[in-house]
Amino acid sequence: MIKISVQIMTFHRDAGLRRAVKSVVAQRGIDPATVEILIVDNSAEGSAKATVDELTRDAATAGYLVRYVSETRPGIARARNCGVANAGADLIAYIDDDEEAEPDWLASMLAVLDKYQADAVGGPVLPIFEDGRPPNDPFWGWIYDYDEKVPSGSTYRATGTGNCLFYKSRCCPTDTPFDPALGLTGGSDTRFFYTIKANGCRVVWCAEGIVHEYVPKARTQLAYGLRRRMRQSQLFLQTYSWNEPPNRGAIAKWMVIGLLQMIGYLPLSLLLWKRDPSRAQRYLALVYGGMGKVFWTPRFTAMAYGMRPRARAH
Repeated sequence: MIKISVQIMTFHRDAGLRRAVKSVVAQRGIDPATVEILIVDNSAEGSAKATVDELTRDAATAGYLVRYVSETRPGIARARNCGVANAGADLIAYIDDDEEAEPDWLASMLAVLDKYQADAVGGPVLPIFEDGRPPNDPFWGWIYDYDEKVPSGSTYRATGTGNCLFYKSRCCPTDTPFDPALGLTGGSDTRFFYTIKANGCRVVWCAEGIVHEYVPKARTQLAYGLRRRMRQSQLFLQTYSWNEPPNRGAIAKWMVIGLLQMIGYLPLSLLLWKRDPSRAQRYLALVYGGMGKVFWTPRFTAMAYGMRPRARAH
């Protein structure tokens, strides 16, 4: 009987998809007969079908069921909604098609979900850089390392689906829990977690449930990192607008803080640019974070959307 639907949304990333699926098949402490691997192909032409057929044959020898679903409408939110609607189990786990799960990932996530009687659980996403730089690089490690650094069972602030597990019946009152309006600019996962927490769901952290994100060289260009930081701040401010009524006081406060970040960190960045480039880049990223707080409304989101064709909010 299928009890867990491990879902991977994919868009023109066959090599990454193979790596992600193989890492799920290699999980320890899990009965393969209780797991389905559901791959949602978000390309218009169904480009992942041949790769999934290959993976289906390979996974079958280990006892895993692999299923393929096509969602041709663009936008990661629609792909996620398609996965929710087609899930063969009440428990849904997500990893991305540029990630690889550690062997004890799923067992750890399930153990924490059960131990703390949670509705959803999230875990660390740690970078592996294509260009060989260390994961704790002073600047790029800070940009990409997504680790709450708190004990398992702690409340999770939950902003992304890159590594999570949740009950569909408790967290998805409908088959469209991810907002399609945020599908192309990113943030539908942030809004999903914001909504379920507002509705009383218990969301906790699993420090042992680790996945790794493969970061290509193109995403370690400074301009990319700055836009990424700006987009994160935009989403942070947008959460206050999702209240009913919007929390205008908090929005105003954070806009002022953002303006002060821009004014304060820009000269520090320029001053340190030659003496301490890594620190200067970090200050410049804080400037862009401030810009995201000031220019946070939906009409400005395209300014930061250059992060990736299918953006994921961290």
